[in-house]
Amino acid sequence: MRVTLVYRGRYHIRQALELETLVPLLRLHGHNVKFVYDPDTFGVTDNVIQAPWLARIFSSREQIATNITKNDPEVVIFSVLPSTYKWSKQVAIIVKEHIPAPIVFFGLFPSLVPERVMQDAFVDYVIRGEAENIITSLLEAISDNKKPSETGNLWYRQGDKVQYTYQAPFVNLDTLPVPDKELFYPYVSHSYSYTTFVSRGCSYNCTYCEETCMKRIFGPKYFRRKSVDTVIKELTIAKKRYGFREVIFKDSYLSGNKKWLTELMRQYCEDICVPFKCFCTTHGFDEETAKLLKGGGCYCVEFGLQTWNENIRQDILRRKENNKDVCYALECCAKHKLWYDVDHMFNLPYETRQDHIDGAFCYHKLRYLNRVKVHHLLYYPTAEIVSHGIASKKLTIDAQENLVDGYESDFYDQQDNNNEDRILVSAYGTLYKILPIMPDSLLHWFTKRNHIKLLRRIPSPILAILQTLVAVRGKDLRFKAYLCFYPRKVVASFKRSLGQYLLNLFSIKNRTIKKVTTDENY
Repeated sequence: MRVTLVYRGRYHIRQALELETLVPLLRLHGHNVKFVYDPDTFGVTDNVIQAPWLARIFSSREQIATNITKNDPEVVIFSVLPSTYKWSKQVAIIVKEHIPAPIVFFGLFPSLVPERVMQDAFVDYVIRGEAENIITSLLEAISDNKKPSETGNLWYRQGDKVQYTYQAPFVNLDTLPVPDKELFYPYVSHSYSYTTFVSRGCSYNCTYCEETCMKRIFGPKYFRRKSVDTVIKELTIAKKRYGFREVIFKDSYLSGNKKWLTELMRQYCEDICVPFKCFCTTHGFDEETAKLLKGGGCYCVEFGLQTWNENIRQDILRRKENNKDVCYALECCAKHKLWYDVDHMFNLPYETRQDHIDGAFCYHKLRYLNRVKVHHLLYYPTAEIVSHGIASKKLTIDAQENLVDGYESDFYDQQDNNNEDRILVSAYGTLYKILPIMPDSLLHWFTKRNHIKLLRRIPSPILAILQTLVAVRGKDLRFKAYLCFYPRKVVASFKRSLGQYLLNLFSIKNRTIKKVTTDENY
């Protein structure tokens, strides 16, 4: 079948990278696959610069719909996030007006609220959960015009009624094809940095996390890892093809199973032997783990701490580690000269200004802290933390209904805050970004009275230079990769927009010439 896959958003997240596996899987089964991608440059999912007026210049729903329909697809499949649900709906409506192809929605948002998505008459099918093990069965049913009742993980219409099928067995990650890393070209290059996922899900139960939302649907066995041989096979093929200089393991955490990690580090040293970065949890992280990672070539670990307020972390976020655990894990890294990043999340329920100040001083004392990565809490429609947000008045009483309808927000914006809170959080966010190179005296000065707000006046180019100094201090290869990757994305988006503008302009002139010629002949 002629299949068109559609995705909007940044590249370095699970939903994007899973498309790199889905496409070769479909092609192995004989399907003709086209990919239509909107990188959302400067949009809400852009993790570097958010500028709505620029985003509108670089992206057009009508043009994306045109790019879909010109492929003459027999089925159109949208990968949908909470932040892109409204956009996907608008594009799908335009597509449906021009071609009769069935519309399939899958991904995080349809998996969380399939009953809401099926209220959209233009959506014919919703895949709830994993797609790889059922997608070919669905396409066969569509091709043969049969009811897809034997296909798992599916919501569909039968007449006026919405039906849903059984939960399909989990995908065996070791049987998936090697990812098609050319899928996102020219917006992404893998010659410097190679990004991969070697697991799916997470064993923890953080109240704000998408992985917890998925586990509540599919159970604890949803979390599993690829075998070490499968991981090394992918990286070996990719290294020969791209000659990358670093690897980024984007999984929720690489630690936990020491037997698996020990074997991974052994084979990685033998066969890949380039620096890598990974995520870990401070819970259960010890000196042996730090030594394994450092010996395997890890140059930086990223820990999801979120806040130094122990009560909020444990009672509201439901993270297991206390501050003593955190400090021990970070000291283990420092002892083995292993740099680390820390994820810090603003706009949490019940947080105060004093939490921001305490956090600044706690971070400032840490050895081998590479940088503090600043995020803002993003509410998913079925996440437990939504109730805490409403109770703390961070969210309005109707927030649950609004989230179910799709909300264009992401980790890098804070549009919900009132103006005063937005200013304060933005200032402390700037402080955290440059903390590793800030003198003690300056930190004390900024955190007194209202001096903190002065940080918002730092021009963006100066802030970028300061962040670069932070990255150089920690020999941060990932930051260097972004210096290469992000301009490439912007340039590619500009070329596409300019090319499309010129094409449209030529088409308009051509139609005008034809009309004048016709009128003269008449």
